[in-house]
Amino acid sequence: MIACLKALKIEPKLDSFESKLIVQKTVYLLDAMGLKTGYGFNFYIRGTYSPELTEEMYQNKQQIENLANAESLTEKELELVNEFREEMGKLDPNVLEVAAAYAYFVKECGLSAHEATIKTKEAKPYFSEMKFVQGINRAKALIFKPSAEDLKKLREITSPWDAASDEDLVNFEKKHLGKGK
Repeated sequence: MIACLKALKIEPKLDSFESKLIVQKTVYLLDAMGLKTGYGFNFYIRGTYSPELTEEMYQNKQQIENLANAESLTEKELELVNEFREEMGKLDPNVLEVAAAYAYFVKECGLSAHEATIKTKEAKPYFSEMKFVQGINRAKALIFKPSAEDLKKLREITSPWDAASDEDLVNFEKKHLGKGK
């Protein structure tokens, strides 16, 4: 866990509720992405929560706050951490909370995307619509990757639209920019 926090440049201050929330939600989302952290998560007042992770944070407060004794990440783990960093950008605790809740309802509870959205809104009524959209979209981007077969089917479905779009662009350029004469 320390290695992940270090790679993400998260500097936890465990006396801060917000900092602990960021760690909890980040570790859950990394776990949901496939980085097996070994922590069990359940749903509590502020969403995904691991008592084991909280206990470890308090037992190893100095090490965690100093990002000391960080084990090395494997290439696969580093790939997941980098993917998380690219998708999440600056870690907004509210977006993390929504993303983790949505992911939990889909992955752990087996809810459909629609049901998970409703459940997340019911569990988090105090967040703005913008935070919901950001959190849910980021959770989907991190956790629900299309397979190669899904992408192939999508390309087959959209290829007529792509061709029409390309044709429109060529016609536009000919008419308005004088290209292709």
